[in-house]
Amino acid sequence: MATNKSLSDWLNENLSEILSFPVPTCMTEYISTIENDRDLEDYLKTLLDVNNSKHRAFIEKFKVLKRSSENKNDNDGDKSKGGVKKKKKGIEGTKSDNKIMSDGNVVESDNGKGGVKQKKKNKFINLYSEEGEKRDVIFLKGRHMCECQASKHKLINNCLKCGRIVCSQEGSGPCLFCGTLVCSIEEQNILNMETKQSKKLYDQLMKKSNLDDLEKALAQRNKLLEYDKSMAQRSRVIDDESDYFSTNSSWLTKEEREKLQKKEDEAHAKKHMSRSSRKYTFDLLERKVIEEAVDTEIDESFYKEAFDKIEETLAESYTHPDFPAIVQPIFVSDKQEQAVNHLEAEEKTEDIKNLNYRVQDKELLLISDNGACLSMHQPWASLLVSGIKKHEGRTWYTSHRGRLWIAAASKAPTPESIKDCEEFYQGIYDHPINFPKSYPTSCLLGCVSLTDCLPQEEYRLKYPDGESESPFVFICEDPQELDIRFPLSGSHKIYKLDSRIHKAAKKSILRISKEKSSIRK
Repeated sequence: MATNKSLSDWLNENLSEILSFPVPTCMTEYISTIENDRDLEDYLKTLLDVNNSKHRAFIEKFKVLKRSSENKNDNDGDKSKGGVKKKKKGIEGTKSDNKIMSDGNVVESDNGKGGVKQKKKNKFINLYSEEGEKRDVIFLKGRHMCECQASKHKLINNCLKCGRIVCSQEGSGPCLFCGTLVCSIEEQNILNMETKQSKKLYDQLMKKSNLDDLEKALAQRNKLLEYDKSMAQRSRVIDDESDYFSTNSSWLTKEEREKLQKKEDEAHAKKHMSRSSRKYTFDLLERKVIEEAVDTEIDESFYKEAFDKIEETLAESYTHPDFPAIVQPIFVSDKQEQAVNHLEAEEKTEDIKNLNYRVQDKELLLISDNGACLSMHQPWASLLVSGIKKHEGRTWYTSHRGRLWIAAASKAPTPESIKDCEEFYQGIYDHPINFPKSYPTSCLLGCVSLTDCLPQEEYRLKYPDGESESPFVFICEDPQELDIRFPLSGSHKIYKLDSRIHKAAKKSILRISKEKSSIRK
C-alpha cells in the first residue's frame, strides 16, 4: 500500500464496502490527488457520515496511509537525485532551452528528440473549504441586482448620486437604481485621461446596461396602469354593428334601412349637384346675388327614432316575466350635456342624453351608512331630528341616499327665531306638537333617512302644500335622535364624520332601538 496504485486499490475496496455500492475509479483517483488534509476531510464528509465511528476511522486511516505514501515517494526521489546529476552532467546549460507557458499548465522542452509536452498537475482548491475564496457566495454571469453591499462580493465603488454600494455582481456600469455610471478606481482613472481608450471604455461600460429594455418595461407598466385606472370607462363594449348612424345596421329592419339609405342618397345628391341645378336669389336693392344654401345634413330625428327602437329591444332584457315585482335598477346620470338654447333645454329635458351611467340599488342605498353628515342651524336641526320638520331645502343637489347624520351648527338661535319657527310648524299640523325643550349647538343630534332630492318643480307636483321653497328639497324620513350629544365642528354641504364619532353614534342608535323594542314587548 506504499505506492499510489496500491493506495487507490485500497481506497476503492474500502470505500465501496462502506457505501454499499461499487465506487467508480475516477472518484478514487480524484480523492488520491487531493493534497491538503483539510480539503480531503471536507470532501469525504460530503460522502460519509462523520458521526459513524466506522466512517470516522476510515477517514483517519486513509489520511495516515496517504501521508506515509507521500513521505516514501519523497525519500525515493531524494536518493535517486544524486545519480541523475552525475549521469546528466552539463545538462544545466540546456535549461535555457526550456520554455514555460505563462499559464503554468503546459511545459515545452526542446531538449532531446523533438518537442515533448507534459501537462502540469493542477492544484485542487475546494470552493467550499476555508481556503476557498468564496465559500458561501454564488457569482452569476452578467450584471444582476445584489443587496450584499460588498460584504460577499468585491467592492466596485459607491454611486455618487444615490449612494448605492455596488459590488462585483452588479459590475461596473450604470447604477441599477438611478442609472448613474459607477466604475472602479482603475476604470475611473482611465476615463479621466479623456483619450480614445477612455471613450472606448465609457462606451463599453454604458453598453452593458439594459436601459432600453428597462425603458420599454416601464412604458409597458405605465400603459397597463393607465388601462387599470380607466377600466370603468373602457368596460363598455362598442359594437359598430349597433351604431345607429349606420344605415346597414343589423339591428334595423329592412324598411328602416331602406328609409335611411334613401335619405343619405338624397343628401349626397344635393351636396354634389351640378351648378345648373342650383338656385340663386338676385337682391336688386342690395345689389347682391345670393346662392341658396343646400342642406346636406340628414335630420337627426330619423337616426334618433331608429336608435330608440334599438334601445327598446335591448331594454327588454332587464325585465323578467317570472319576477315582475323586483324593483328594476334605474340609471342616474353623473353628467349632462349643456344645452345651447336654454328655452329648448326646458322644453326637451327628456331628450337630454346621459354621458355616463351607473346602476343604483335603492334598497342598498337606504340601509347603507357611510358616515355622511349635514350641518344645520338651530332650531331647524332639532326639529328635523325630532320628526317635526320633514323637508329640508338647499340650493344644491345631492346624489346621496340613505342615512344622513344631522349636526347642529355653532350659531346659537335667538328666542324670537325659536318662537317664530314653532308657531310656523304648529300652524301646519292640526294636533298639538311636543317641541324640543332645548336647542344645543356644535354637536351631533341624530340621523334621518334621505329618500330623495327633488327639484322645486317636481316637489310642488308631489307636495303641493310643501313647506320648502328652495331650488332643491331633501325628503327625510325615519328620524332618530341621540340621547348623548357628541361635540362636533361642522362643515359645508354633506361631509364625512370622524370614524370614532361615527362608530360611537351608531352604537348609541342601536342601543336606543333595542330599548324601544324591549319596551314595546
